[in-house]
Amino acid sequence: MPSGTISSSPETVGVAVVNYPAVVVESREEVLENARSIAWYVEGIKRGYPGCDLIVFPEYSLQGFHPTKWPELVTSVDGPEVEVLAEACVGNGVWGVFSLTGEENPDGNPWNSLLLIDDEGEVVMNYHKINPWVPQEPWAPGSETMVVEGPKGLKIGGTICYDCNIPEIVRDTVMKGAELVVRIQGYMHPSSEQQRNVQMVRAWENLTYFAAANMAGRDLVYSYFGNSMIVDFDGSIMAECGPTPGEVQYALLDIGAIREARRHWTAENHLYNLVHRGYTAVPEGGVAPCPYEFYRTWVEDPGAAVKRSEGITRSFALEEAPGR
Repeated sequence: MPSGTISSSPETVGVAVVNYPAVVVESREEVLENARSIAWYVEGIKRGYPGCDLIVFPEYSLQGFHPTKWPELVTSVDGPEVEVLAEACVGNGVWGVFSLTGEENPDGNPWNSLLLIDDEGEVVMNYHKINPWVPQEPWAPGSETMVVEGPKGLKIGGTICYDCNIPEIVRDTVMKGAELVVRIQGYMHPSSEQQRNVQMVRAWENLTYFAAANMAGRDLVYSYFGNSMIVDFDGSIMAECGPTPGEVQYALLDIGAIREARRHWTAENHLYNLVHRGYTAVPEGGVAPCPYEFYRTWVEDPGAAVKRSEGITRSFALEEAPGR
């Protein structure tokens, strides 16, 4: 898909990713003020890229991650901050992906949440990070991947930061129908090169568009490398920010192109080939049963899977876990 335009069409979805400046806030009042800053970005991006259908902001871009005061900054999906963000989407006729770190959880620690808000102000996805980053993040882990229909019918799946280091999360999201996988992240140095590569590989191995928004700059603890990017379903970069806070990049996603590729590609069609092994040699569509013994064990006996993992890595009692 050509880049360089600021428009879109009925067959393409215009996506913007934001290198949001690293956030340091110490009160709910400051969080609300930062929500207004994000809304200001929404307005400016839509004005500058009139074809934009979806704007993606990074993980931690609303509440930051204050090392000591984070429990005081927890909010809810029906809180005033989300109301500000929803009003920005309605007022500018655009969909938005936003971060809650954390979201109130009545049953324990807060969640790390990705919200997708449509152009009518409705929260159409509330995804909870499945794999919080250890040993620092205190968030309760989520338990399911999510996919919804987005602007112009494009199927969108949500992931958060460390999630995408786990190949199974992206694969499961795509197998639920996602054509665009969104990754909101607050990733810091020294992992910049690894994370750029992860995004390109996940797009290629899952035949999916990929949009990653990362923070840029420094908070009270880390330096964030930015490099928010949009990746084509062949793994090539369509648009990428540098390291500067406040940068925005924009690209068009061709809905017809990805659907045609998934239907007609052969050697590169990893989604089809996964469950049609050797179909050029084996009659009636190849071999479907799962050949991966570890995955069968994980489903049938999670305790045995845990022991196997610990047998090749490490084992420790919960109270000895780092970061606790």
